[in-house]
Amino acid sequence: METSNQQSPRTSWLNWLVLLLACAVALAAAYLPLLLIVAPAFWAYAGVRTKPYLVALPAAVFAAVSFAMNPVVVAAGLSGAAILAAVLVYVLLTHGFSNSDTVLVLSGVFLVGLYVAICLPGVLEGRGAFADIQASIASLTDFYRTAASQMTQLNPDGAKLVLDIMNEMYAEVPSSFVAVLCIFASVFGLSNLLFFRLFCRKQTQVSLSPIREFRDWSMPRSMMLGLFAMLILSLILEIAEVPFAEGFGVTANVLLAIPLFLQGISVIDFLIVRAQKNVTLTRTLIYVLLGVLYQFMLYPLVLVGCFDQIFRLRDRMRGMPPRAAA
Repeated sequence: METSNQQSPRTSWLNWLVLLLACAVALAAAYLPLLLIVAPAFWAYAGVRTKPYLVALPAAVFAAVSFAMNPVVVAAGLSGAAILAAVLVYVLLTHGFSNSDTVLVLSGVFLVGLYVAICLPGVLEGRGAFADIQASIASLTDFYRTAASQMTQLNPDGAKLVLDIMNEMYAEVPSSFVAVLCIFASVFGLSNLLFFRLFCRKQTQVSLSPIREFRDWSMPRSMMLGLFAMLILSLILEIAEVPFAEGFGVTANVLLAIPLFLQGISVIDFLIVRAQKNVTLTRTLIYVLLGVLYQFMLYPLVLVGCFDQIFRLRDRMRGMPPRAAA
């Protein structure tokens, strides 16, 4: 039997191939930062297959290319977030941290990194945190206005509606952009945790924190209390007419809505499995329907998640006493 200390030549060769592939992923992620949705998890997995300290190799590739392609502050934000996420997802999950706490930590790391990369350059140059984003939207708006004026076949009302939306986006950047960053950071944090667990599912040399089935997932009470406290604080700040209250309120609402939305979907999945009738087909159809009608289903699913969090609907349906979320 192979062990981590005694591997067959084939296994050893595959491990080094994984490390080489991790470097290729790092190179690709430097050119396309959206790949950070999986890259840190794969670097950490390469460390599991070889040696933990060898995570430094793909991390160094990513950092080197990022600093060569981007301004120093941008490269520092992206590199710092990606490398720290790769280290943390390995360390936390192999040392007994819960999955929810790990997601929170990873999301926080990505949020800081994205803010540094996108907003800090404008702050340091005295243009404001959101000046570059607003300038990009303004440039795109001018381009569309010029193109629309030259395309007489376009419906004037439709073109005006698009321009109004773009102008509204420009005006809402200061109050909404941090909330948008929170959404991206949450997606990056959750996806890296899930991908790392997926990559390591057959790696017996590491023991990961257990994870519940998605249909049983719920938000920890400590997390819920913290988010509700943030929401209440945002309301107090708005009543007091504090200058940054609007942006803080939008961010607090988004941070609360994301986990409740996921919990709402998990309740739907629980009901699908509980029905025990064509589970795979029903699950596929329901998820496709949710994707198509996402805009209309967002708030109802948040409410479902909220009711389940407060009243423990799934536990009651099982005929069990409510339990504390893990």
